[in-house]
This record gives sequence, C-alpha cells and structure tokens, in this order.
Amino acid sequence: MRLDSRLKWPAVFVPLLLLPACDKSPTPAEPAVDARQEVATAELSTAPAPFAEAQVFFELNTTDHDMGFQVFLDAEGWQRASLFDPEGRRLFGIHADGPLAEIGITELRFESEEPSPAEVRSRFPAGRYTFRGETVEGQNLVSEVSLSQRMLEAPSFTPRNGQLVDKENTVVRWNAPGAEEVEVILEQDELGHVLDVTISASTTSLTVPRQFLRRGREYKIEILAIGENGNRTIAESTFRTRP
Repeated sequence: MRLDSRLKWPAVFVPLLLLPACDKSPTPAEPAVDARQEVATAELSTAPAPFAEAQVFFELNTTDHDMGFQVFLDAEGWQRASLFDPEGRRLFGIHADGPLAEIGITELRFESEEPSPAEVRSRFPAGRYTFRGETVEGQNLVSEVSLSQRMLEAPSFTPRNGQLVDKENTVVRWNAPGAEEVEVILEQDELGHVLDVTISASTTSLTVPRQFLRRGREYKIEILAIGENGNRTIAESTFRTRP
C-alpha cells in the first residue's frame, strides 16, 4: 500500500502543477512589418532634389576661331558633384575634404581648354547631361540638362578695329540676330579695368560710363550673343579713346 501511494502521488501532483500554465492567455503576436512600406519610406526620405542651377554650354570665339565647353553649377552647401555625358561617361568629379566638406560648396564655374570648334564638338555630343551630387546633410542632388551644338552667327558691333572714340560720349551698338541676351565686355589690360554688362537682346546699344574710360587708352571689346539654348557666340575687337 505504501508503494502504491508513492506511485499515485506524482500522477496526481503533476496535473495540478500544469493547470495554471494551461489557463494563461497566449501573448499577442507583434504585427508583421511590411518590408515594401519600409523601402518606400526610405526612398521618400532620400529622394533626390535638383541643383538650384545647372548649365552646360559652348562658347565659340569667331575672332580667334576656337571653342570651349563650359559648366555652371549652384546649390546650397554641397560636398560632392559629378557630371555625366549622354553615354553615361563621367566628365568630371569634385569632392570637398576637411573644413570645406563641413560647410559645403555653393557655386562652381569652369571652362575647358579651347581647341578648334570641330574638336570640341566631337568630344561633347549634343544630348542630355546629368549632374549628380550630395549636400553636407546627405541630401542627394540630381539635375538633367540639354546641350545643343547649334550656335548663333557672330554679332556685329561698333566701335571696332581701333576706332577712335570720345571718352565723354562712347556708345557701343550691336546687332545679334537670334540672341536672347547680349553680354558686353570692355577691358583695359594696363589698368586692370573690366566693365561687364548682360542685357536683353531687345536692347541694341549701351552708353559707356565716362568714369570707366581714360584718355589715350586702348580697350578690348567683346560682344557675346547668348542663345536660348545657352550657347554663346563671341566677336571681339578694339577701340581707342582720344588723347
């Protein structure tokens, strides 16, 4: 009898211990995370923004018979930027380091060397060019711009060819067919003086401030016809002020 009692005791005891555990409610399962929603949220937070300004264009000098490829870029506080041609080849890349990388860059402007127009055209085909960059805060930047090989004809203007002018009454006049804007640049190398004015092509003359000119000096004059596509066609010459 004592042996049977020992055997029956565990059989009675074990169910009593298990019953409270069986009465416990199951822990609610955590809601499943939608991976697609996470990816969409990440893409939204890193969606690229455009550069404030992004330009690629040609500058053709019809007097020197050469051409350059030019770039202008602007954005707030970027630390790296690259340019890719229509075939996806990288043309340049710049990456700020050290203290400059901490505060970032804003404007960037440069011009290529100026070989013959034919050589430049062969190296930079018309089409869509892509700027890619990143700000100091990690915001991606992307802008696509078009490059055209269509150039305006050379503008005509006066004074030129060493013409003598009165410094008190010098008026530059020009004709730039098809231009959207015209840039007038006057330079005096010995004094280091430069007058640079960009105006609408609907204006066809500019009175030079008499304070800019000096008597008995030679001045270089450049007239740039700027097309709707951004390309620039230059004609240049000189004039002299009377003693």
